[in-house]
Amino acid sequence: MKEKVVVVGVNHAGTSAIRTLLTQNPEIEVIAYDRNDNISFLGCGIALTVGGVVKNVNDLFYADCGKLEALGAKVRMKCDVKAIDTDKKELQIVDLETGEEFKDNYDKLIYAAGSWPIDFPIKNRELENVEICKLFQHAETLIEKANDESIKSVAVIGAGYIGIELAEAYHQKGKKVTLIDMQDRVVPTYFDPEFTDRLQNDMVAEGIDLVLGARVTEYDGIDGQVKKVITTKGTYDADLVIQCVGFKPNTELLPNADKLPNGALIVNSAMQTSIPDIYALGDTAAIYHAALKRHAYVALATNAVKTGIVAASQINGVEAVKLESIAGTNAICVFGNSLASTGLSEEAATNAGLKVKTSYFADNSRPEFMETADKVSCKLVFEEDTLRLVGAQIGSYGEQSHTECIYYLALAIQKGMSLLELAMTDVYFLPHFNKPFNFILSAIMQAVGLDYIKK
Repeated sequence: MKEKVVVVGVNHAGTSAIRTLLTQNPEIEVIAYDRNDNISFLGCGIALTVGGVVKNVNDLFYADCGKLEALGAKVRMKCDVKAIDTDKKELQIVDLETGEEFKDNYDKLIYAAGSWPIDFPIKNRELENVEICKLFQHAETLIEKANDESIKSVAVIGAGYIGIELAEAYHQKGKKVTLIDMQDRVVPTYFDPEFTDRLQNDMVAEGIDLVLGARVTEYDGIDGQVKKVITTKGTYDADLVIQCVGFKPNTELLPNADKLPNGALIVNSAMQTSIPDIYALGDTAAIYHAALKRHAYVALATNAVKTGIVAASQINGVEAVKLESIAGTNAICVFGNSLASTGLSEEAATNAGLKVKTSYFADNSRPEFMETADKVSCKLVFEEDTLRLVGAQIGSYGEQSHTECIYYLALAIQKGMSLLELAMTDVYFLPHFNKPFNFILSAIMQAVGLDYIKK
């Protein structure tokens, strides 16, 4: 008898799992359910489409149900899984188009239900033109409003990656943009002041009204449409409000599984949850974090795809494919700032109870005799006693981006390497690209007291 795998959720993680399951084993039975009517939408491209860089929002899809069904999967969209009986291995499902309720069973369950934007309770939240950002449907709305000439002012709540990208996009469309956050800096989870100070200055210079350390208390409107955002630091015009304050994993269907306080499902290196035969992927999963040495919630599309490959491989008996750890590697390119980070910032490491030291180094990207060069900077965060690398940040300012160097720093964190080990990585030197002691090696030398290489 064929093994039956049911996949709950068919976006990045679910799509990755289905493709891998059936590519490795065309004979396996795969049935997938999703409450949406589309799959594989790259939400990271919403701001690019709003700003006009991506001309057709449909280009942000990379798969569809037909492609998965051609592999052998049975995909049922607009079907909402209402309950999972983990003892009977049974799901209760409702067809959202017909209202029909039915059951299905599984041998293995891949849980990839994703996450949903945190929709905090604000007075007058029901006003029109107060939006969130996640799905293709949200993208369509946000694009339409970006091209609406009656919308003159936009307030973005939340200065994380999505918030900053949308702030830039609406600014490019000629809107007056206010970016509001409770924190005192933008993207404080990923970057320290050495990088956020410059980014904030560049944003303000571009005309963004940056309101930090402020809490939104209510919205005010006229004729049912939002017109103002009221905060603890003043009131700001807003014909459109976009809430971007983070995401919460959709894990309510598995109440008895081991979870983090935010609800993310704790998984092992095979993506197995604490419940037998149930695997958690993507934004539902808490994966072992190499820098913290404990499980953490890091919602990234890259993790979603990897977890899908791992869970499917494990189900198919390819046990060598594992995800031992993550480092939370990420990047952003806004307002002339190309930034990448991995592991923990200094602030995050300190808040986590780690005793760390740091080394920050800024330089030209290549020798001065080459006449032209880009500005680049690097910050390393490392344990004080062991020199173990726990975090890194790169800032690249110029025509060329040097942020991809973050990849080998992420690997160093995953492998528990110290600065001394990292210093001996076999890197190249060529004046066209870098210096004999590049900005990362220079930051390491500075950290260990060998800072005789001057800028």
